[in-house]
Parts: sequence; C-alpha cells; structure tokens
Amino acid sequence: MAGVIAANLVPAVPFVILVMIPFIEQIDPKIEAAARVFGAGTFQLFRLVLLPLLLPGALAALLLVLVRTVAMFELTFLTAGPDSQTLVVALYYSVFAAGVRAVQSIDAMAVIYMLTTLVWLIVALQFVSPTQFVTRGRQVQR
Repeated sequence: MAGVIAANLVPAVPFVILVMIPFIEQIDPKIEAAARVFGAGTFQLFRLVLLPLLLPGALAALLLVLVRTVAMFELTFLTAGPDSQTLVVALYYSVFAAGVRAVQSIDAMAVIYMLTTLVWLIVALQFVSPTQFVTRGRQVQR
C-alpha cells in the first residue's frame, strides 16, 4: 500500500503545486494583517481567512490528481501487483469475469475512463482557468 501511495504521490505533487500557486499568490498580505489586528490567532487565521480563499484551488488540485491517478492504471497495477484490489484493477477483473472478451472489455473501460476523466476535467476547469498559468509565466518573465 505504501508503494502505491508513493508511486501516485510523487508525480501528483507538481500538479498540486502548479494549481495552487495562483491561488496562493492572489492572497493579499493585508488581509492576513487585518485578521491579526482583529485578534485572530494562527489557527483562526488559517481556518477563517486562508482556507476559504484556498479551497477552490485545493478542490481543483484534488480533481486533477484524481483524474491523473485513475488514468495511470498501469502505475498502480505494476506497483501493487496483479493480486491487488485497487478500484481500477477490481473493475477490470469484474468486466472480464462477466464474459466479455478481453479486447472488448479494455475498449469499454477505456471509453468509461475517458468520459469520467473528461467530466472531472470540466469540473476542475470551473475552478482554475488555464490562462492563469500563461499570465503568471508572462509576469515572471518581465
């Protein structure tokens, strides 16, 4: 289990960093200072001020990592082995056991994964605009 978590976590970290940077940069330090002036401690500052501002980015990062993890079936399969019962492996074996031929089951699962990934990607893009990354890159270069 630790190997599966590590194998999926290492490539997912860059996605989280790229998505969260624009959300972190948009927070005005004056908001934090104002919360401190009104007596907010560190935990209250995080819970009541920073967390609501970072939540859309965290949800978008979560969805993109989820899409990436489900799409990387072979990484989980190779790390956990054929006897593992991860969701993707269990779905493959259940479709194959239902009497569907291997080629047809792989095609059907590919369509299901593609549609599921597309839906999650559309949901994630509601929180993050791809132009945020392009705009940020141009500002850094200047």
